[in-house]
Amino acid sequence: MTATHRVTYSNRLKVFIGPDDAVVDFLRPLRRLDGYDSYSVNLTRLPSPMPAAEITAAISAAPGTNAVQCVGSADVLAIELRAIVDGTPRRYLLGLPGDRLGHPGVDVPNGPDLLRVYPDEVFDAEYAAEVFATYFHTGDIPAGFQLREVVE
Repeated sequence: MTATHRVTYSNRLKVFIGPDDAVVDFLRPLRRLDGYDSYSVNLTRLPSPMPAAEITAAISAAPGTNAVQCVGSADVLAIELRAIVDGTPRRYLLGLPGDRLGHPGVDVPNGPDLLRVYPDEVFDAEYAAEVFATYFHTGDIPAGFQLREVVE
């Protein structure tokens, strides 16, 4: 198998996937998220396609700078995009178009932490699976999202 992406579940289990994996592979784990014990799914694009046998511990452990990630529970998910922009790693929350007034008021469970987002930045597992599938196949998120940069 040639691996093109790493899927990390709740910062613990890592699985490598390639071009023959189906969309259902994203929906199943997203439906299992509870926000606490099982709270995230991260899809990171590998630097280049490689045979699974050549994946080293360093590649497996490397932080993903080109990735899409969901945190939360199956019914209350925030979707993040991590990308390199002008040589700098950036992190964005995806939302539907609209104004972001005031402070974010929706709590999304993220394991031991909470992520605060705006109401139009909350999605469910089915919606997130479509974002993951598009990112997996094209390397980008679907059109129509508003991105809000997360500054840490």
